[in-house]
Amino acid sequence: MQKLYRIVSILALGILIMAGCEEKKVDNRSVFNIKSTPDGATVAINNREAGLTPRTIPLSPGTYIMEISKLHYKSAWQKLVATPSAKKNIEVELEPVTSSVMIESKPADAVVEIDGKEVGQTPFIIHDQTIGKHSARLLKPGCVPQEISWTVEDARPQLVSGNLFSNTGTLDVKSDPAGANLFLDGKAIGKTPFTDKLEQGEHKIRVEMKGYNPHEQTAVVTRDEKKDVQVTLQILPGTLNIKTTPAGATVSVNARQYQNSPVTLKDLQPGDYTVKLTLQGHDPIEKKVTVMPGETTDLTENMDSNWGGIDLVVNPPGVTIYVDGKKLGISEQGEDKTTSKVFEIRNLSSEEHVIKLAHKRALPAEKEIKVKVSKGQITRPKPVNMWIADTYIKLKENGREMKGRIRQQNDDEIIFEPEPGIAQRYARKELETLRELKENE
Repeated sequence: MQKLYRIVSILALGILIMAGCEEKKVDNRSVFNIKSTPDGATVAINNREAGLTPRTIPLSPGTYIMEISKLHYKSAWQKLVATPSAKKNIEVELEPVTSSVMIESKPADAVVEIDGKEVGQTPFIIHDQTIGKHSARLLKPGCVPQEISWTVEDARPQLVSGNLFSNTGTLDVKSDPAGANLFLDGKAIGKTPFTDKLEQGEHKIRVEMKGYNPHEQTAVVTRDEKKDVQVTLQILPGTLNIKTTPAGATVSVNARQYQNSPVTLKDLQPGDYTVKLTLQGHDPIEKKVTVMPGETTDLTENMDSNWGGIDLVVNPPGVTIYVDGKKLGISEQGEDKTTSKVFEIRNLSSEEHVIKLAHKRALPAEKEIKVKVSKGQITRPKPVNMWIADTYIKLKENGREMKGRIRQQNDDEIIFEPEPGIAQRYARKELETLRELKENE
């Protein structure tokens, strides 16, 4: 009995010693933090589901195959190598499932418009169509626009068709007279008569022709119907400008007398007119003139004198000219202030005429010459020179004021004529004032 007890005790002690010598077990699994874009994807390790992303999965050391899958996305596969006590981050971007769609139409060559943007013409293939509903708009001139839609459920390609229906009618435009320029909705499209198919709806018509008032109107074209537009253009009146040299001729048009030339006759009906021009001392003129619609016709005639005349030059300008006691005018300045333009005197009888020249500052104040005029000829006597005061001076010493002419001058002095034939020399420093006389002085 004691021997048995001793044996049992020895066995028990041995068991205790063995238990005390056993090591504590350690967790050496690898930890994987798995994320996906988008999240909510199913994670499967070696074909066993392990939850949805984002997901943290511990794996014992070894090699694994992971699949990440989500509806409407392509599955992603990845090899995982688990090493003892490692931490790894795995991020996967899932690629959407897409399909290709071919859009066709009858008739073809319709514009394909998606989200208001033109993307092509039928037949047209659109790639990378994502799962879900899609739509497009088909447009073609002369057809009713059509909306089409389709649904992509998987990667299988699709064929989407649209039938376009005509929305055109016929527009026929005629004008009287024909051959007018035709504008449709602001665009030049040819000449009348015109016939073509147009989209249904309201269109703006403009008809133009030289010499006629333009015509504008709107025309409503109805689908599958013909719209006739007949335009009668209103002819424009013409204008006749009549000028004569010299002016003042009596103007008669088709036996109706108008004011003397120059004259502008407006609102004349287009056609042929007979114009007669008469002026005392000149040969009469008769001309045929054609007035065109909407245009201005110019008639300019030089009337031949049957009397005589005088071309007179009087220096300096500004001299009043009288012929046989009748005031005719004042001579005008020519190339400079000392020379005058030719003063033309016409319609003079063939005899001797008395010409008087006058200026209030002239010495003498008047001058007369006699000129013999021959019929049909222009006589040009020698230029007439008059002494006319044109300068005012005032002396510093005594305040004396004088009007006269400067014969010569330089930077230091002037030679002054207070009257014809008398010359006085003055230094500029002696002068308080030196200026040109005004016209009314």
